[in-house]
Amino acid sequence: MAGKMADELRCPTCLNIFNDPVMLKCSHSFCRKCVKQWWKHKKIHSCPVCRKTCQASDASLNLTLKNVCETYTQDLLDPEAICSLHEEKKKLFCLDHQECVCLICRDAQIHAGHKFCSLEDAALDPREKVQNALQKVKKTQQDFIMVRDNCREQAEYIKVQQNQVESKIKKSFKELRDFLQTEEAAKLVALKEEAQRKSQMMQEKIGVLRKGLAALSGTIQTTEKQLSSNQVSFMNNYQNVMSKIQQLPDKPKMPSGALLDEVKHLGNLKFTVWKQMKEMVSYSPVILDPNTASPQFSLSEDLTSVSLNVKEERPANMERYGNRVLGSALNLGTHVWDVEVGDNTNWVLGVVGGDSCLPHSSFVWGISFCDDKYKIVSLPYQSKNLPVKEKVQRIRVHVDTRTRSLSFSDSLTNTELYTRKNIPNWPNLSGEWTMYPYLYTNDKGPLKIIPLTLYVTTEIQK
Repeated sequence: MAGKMADELRCPTCLNIFNDPVMLKCSHSFCRKCVKQWWKHKKIHSCPVCRKTCQASDASLNLTLKNVCETYTQDLLDPEAICSLHEEKKKLFCLDHQECVCLICRDAQIHAGHKFCSLEDAALDPREKVQNALQKVKKTQQDFIMVRDNCREQAEYIKVQQNQVESKIKKSFKELRDFLQTEEAAKLVALKEEAQRKSQMMQEKIGVLRKGLAALSGTIQTTEKQLSSNQVSFMNNYQNVMSKIQQLPDKPKMPSGALLDEVKHLGNLKFTVWKQMKEMVSYSPVILDPNTASPQFSLSEDLTSVSLNVKEERPANMERYGNRVLGSALNLGTHVWDVEVGDNTNWVLGVVGGDSCLPHSSFVWGISFCDDKYKIVSLPYQSKNLPVKEKVQRIRVHVDTRTRSLSFSDSLTNTELYTRKNIPNWPNLSGEWTMYPYLYTNDKGPLKIIPLTLYVTTEIQK
């Protein structure tokens, strides 16, 4: 059967499977190329089989034959489409054995009493399932591409971050080195000035002593000469000699405080310099994380203030928190920080809680200012107006994670704005949840975390 079918699908002239078959007016079919070559060779338009005369326009595409040839060719290329036992094309599907079979297999003893259906019908449901699965695979492929592109973007941004952070580190250490070099120079100048002053004092003292020694030497020589003279000369000069001896200076005193004051220069030197450094060193209770900041925000170099600015190029990493910026994570205990809001007219600040890796809005409590109104906002979304009459310049946030309490106050006037204790749905910080300060602003003026006042003290170890 398969061999007979192959003969029927071959061009009578080239004896190959039809390629671009055309049908002449006489109903005979040939490869288009074969017909053209025949006409060119015979110099007359006639059928190569029946020799009937025809026109070029009569050579129309035999679409049916073309489709049959293509299907047959595909079957020849795919051995699975041909039954290995009967060399027939598999056209049926055995529902009992769940396999493709040919027409001869259907009547075989092995398939007696089995149910069959056409391959087209059997493939409908599996094709639909595969199509649906394929769509999921394509969606997963797009997810892979998106994550890959995002990872590439982050990899490039890491280089930018490295250069920026390296520059800031160098700048900070340069400031420290400049301060230490200035202090070192001042200490060395003070040491040099003391050394010069005391060296000059010693030189002056030595000069005075040198003159005194010269006078004493002269008096000693004169007196010894008088003692060796005759009695008359001795007696005549006695009063004069005694007068000179009595006018000589008293015994010189050893100078005190002449040496350098090493205690003043070296005593607790490092501690003293460190104590002086507090004038140039600040400590912020909250550090803003640029990896969570919206691209519309600009952070200060020390990561303590945020303002609305021209959109910056930042990758869409998982930690980025919408239109806000998060601060450093809060641990168990009490936390207090002040935020300078100044004359800004649209801002929100407070705390959020969520997964430590994906800190998105699972828990939110904050205070907002918009349209000249102060409100308490929370998630699940709630809003409550606050009866604040005077504009607040500085907000103090007080969080106690152990008692699940939160309060906002005006830190300049020490006026309470809002307090809530035993807040429901409070994040369990001992688990996978973490709490973060957060800021939002729609003003170009910065919201700034106020640094704490530093105190340097000493304690006696017990």
